[in-house]
Amino acid sequence: MKHSSIKAVLVVLLVLPLSVFSQLKTDTISNTKPTKHKLNPGLGKEVFSAKHLIIFGGLLGSSFLLDEWTHDKIQSNQSPFLKHYTNFANELGEKKIMGSATFATWLIGKAIKNDRLSNTALNSAKALIIGAMLTEGIKNVSGRSRPYLNRGSMHFHAFDNESDGAKSMPSGHSFVAWSIITPFAEEYSKWLYAVPISVSFARMYRNKHWLSDVVLGGGIGYFAGLYFQKRKNQRVIFSGNGITIKF
Repeated sequence: MKHSSIKAVLVVLLVLPLSVFSQLKTDTISNTKPTKHKLNPGLGKEVFSAKHLIIFGGLLGSSFLLDEWTHDKIQSNQSPFLKHYTNFANELGEKKIMGSATFATWLIGKAIKNDRLSNTALNSAKALIIGAMLTEGIKNVSGRSRPYLNRGSMHFHAFDNESDGAKSMPSGHSFVAWSIITPFAEEYSKWLYAVPISVSFARMYRNKHWLSDVVLGGGIGYFAGLYFQKRKNQRVIFSGNGITIKF
């Protein structure tokens, strides 16, 4: 079949993450009336449990081994349909689009007095803000070359902050999409995960990222989104030196 190789890549990117994330899914919060402004100290251990981190670590490690293979298969199996599809998906992963859509959703939720909608949008924003600091930090420290530079998947130039071509890992678009969509997918429908999966695939199809880049970026976004969604009725308070930050 003409596009058998590209289909194999899609199986790796689409089916494997969905099966892993289904294992990562933790029990939903009870429908009983929540206690606000009180942090559940065991929640972090629930989301970032050893089991979850081992599964994600295995997925990330496997993706490094498949970087060159997936890159070659995707780039050698292009099509007009996938070009248009990935162009659209790539735009969805832009921070300005995802951020604006999240803010608009929060406003709508407030306007129609739908606390479920507005709170979910707020949790997405929290995940985006917190995870962005980690994502940008790793980008600047790792200095991984993007695929289009043809330097290979293992070319790193640490602390190369001047060139965008050295900011391949992790994928910012994948992180943005997963951090924003995860709270909505967990709250409303798992089918919404098709959005960040499409964004992640688009970044590889456009030769901007390796498979491991999108897995790492997506993982950071997923865990950040899941954490804030699970503690949607709680508040974390950081205080010190007279400064208090509440989330």
